[in-house]
Amino acid sequence: MVARNLHFGRREPVRRKLNMNAIDLLEKQHKETLDLFEMLEKSKPGATRKQAFAKLKSSLLAHMVIEEEIFYPAVSAAQSAGESVAEGYEEHTGARGALERAGKALADEELFGVRIGVLAEMVKHHIKEERGEIFPRARKALGGELEELGDEMEARFEKAVKAASPAAKLNRMSTQRARAALENAGA
Repeated sequence: MVARNLHFGRREPVRRKLNMNAIDLLEKQHKETLDLFEMLEKSKPGATRKQAFAKLKSSLLAHMVIEEEIFYPAVSAAQSAGESVAEGYEEHTGARGALERAGKALADEELFGVRIGVLAEMVKHHIKEERGEIFPRARKALGGELEELGDEMEARFEKAVKAASPAAKLNRMSTQRARAALENAGA
């Protein structure tokens, strides 16, 4: 779709929403993340690795933001999912630490391979748990709300990628949210 810019008379592309439901959006991001891991696991030190790792880092951190700020709270509010959601927050905390450690080893082929491999395994485990526990609950509890939630998450993801939120602040927030999810599950 193209719109006319009235100020300059030029035609500019208009960004169209994907209108993807929340779970489909998360699954799309999971696939992109797994593809980046595959590329990084085969990479050699250099500019390509740095670029791919920067993309992985920004998109993975932004993915965590939308899960923690929007998706997990919506699932918890709609249905008791406290323990599953609390575990998700904790897995994010561990993944952020592993992401930082991998970033410090970009130039060391062997150490980077080990660290990116560990991070990939953590993320694969997290995805498996979301697919098996959280996503079915979200489908059941949120139903038609998943479309609107997906639009909100997509917009927040774009902002988070641009902001590149610091991992330390996110870790503190994850811990607080995990505690709250467990408290709500016990109530």
